[in-house]
Amino acid sequence: MVAVIIIAFATAVDTVSVSRHIGVNYLTLYHEYNTPNSKLQHDFALFAESGINTIVISLYWYRVELAEGVYDRQFINNITRVIKIADTFGLSVMIDFHTLIGASDAWSNPVYVGSGMSLITQPQIAAAYVAMVRWTVTQLKGLPNIWAYSVLNEPWYWPIAPHGKSNWIGLIVQLTRTVKEIDSRPVTVRFIGDIFERDWAWNTTLIRSLDFLSINAYISDNSTFAIYWNNWSKLKAGLGHIVRHASSLGRKVQITEFGYATSDDAVQEAMYYEYVGFFMGLPNVSGWLSWGWDSSYDPSSPSWTAIGEYSIDLPSTGTPRPAFYVLCARGW
Repeated sequence: MVAVIIIAFATAVDTVSVSRHIGVNYLTLYHEYNTPNSKLQHDFALFAESGINTIVISLYWYRVELAEGVYDRQFINNITRVIKIADTFGLSVMIDFHTLIGASDAWSNPVYVGSGMSLITQPQIAAAYVAMVRWTVTQLKGLPNIWAYSVLNEPWYWPIAPHGKSNWIGLIVQLTRTVKEIDSRPVTVRFIGDIFERDWAWNTTLIRSLDFLSINAYISDNSTFAIYWNNWSKLKAGLGHIVRHASSLGRKVQITEFGYATSDDAVQEAMYYEYVGFFMGLPNVSGWLSWGWDSSYDPSSPSWTAIGEYSIDLPSTGTPRPAFYVLCARGW
């Protein structure tokens, strides 16, 4: 098995094509992106040598906005530095405004915001979010290797109500227009794959507002509800239908998250073979981005991790796990 992976890996390096965005969601210590240059250079060199051409930088609202209307200049300087170093290794960057919507995820927002669902229940909170996105994109617009902006991560509502859906769509349209006023790069939203069609029903206004469709695609092992992709058959059927329908509407699909949480390297490796092998056979998919690479090891708090067992590296050493090589070897 190891020999086969290495041979395929060597071939991939020689046949890199920027027509597909293959890479990782790159997480850092406490979401601050103040990672030392030496660590960034080490990781990005490994990515470039392995055939990866894209990273995602996740911006959590509470890191951008310290208090109401007060933006963190040092944080945006950190982000700019990371993007510039990525550029020296030929890496494209997706900027991910990484919203977390649930009540238990209020920590990811400024204190005055509370739950992320405030975005569709309180107009002043939605306006503050748009202002934050406007400020951030204005700071980053001159960086040449930014590929795209994702203006929301996994918006959802439950129970389904017409005003909740329309408020989300209205916000997405406003965010897209805001970004386009500043920077012409593509704009997308990262949707939960399992419930995408149920919740959004291919709304014409929504689809037309996005340059491409982004799907976070996981097998939901722990869910027993029929709507969720809790086995390979459901994932392949559900994602396949999304990809085909998007193609009929003239929209490409980017897989913006996929992965498998386990401490067992062999199990994770086997899951990545399944994922990437399936993605490769979907002609309207423009690429796939693993969740993810965890560069967040803190020697003062060794148990803290950004993404835990989803990581395809060992945060304590930065050593790739076998799934990383599957991503590289089968990604092109």
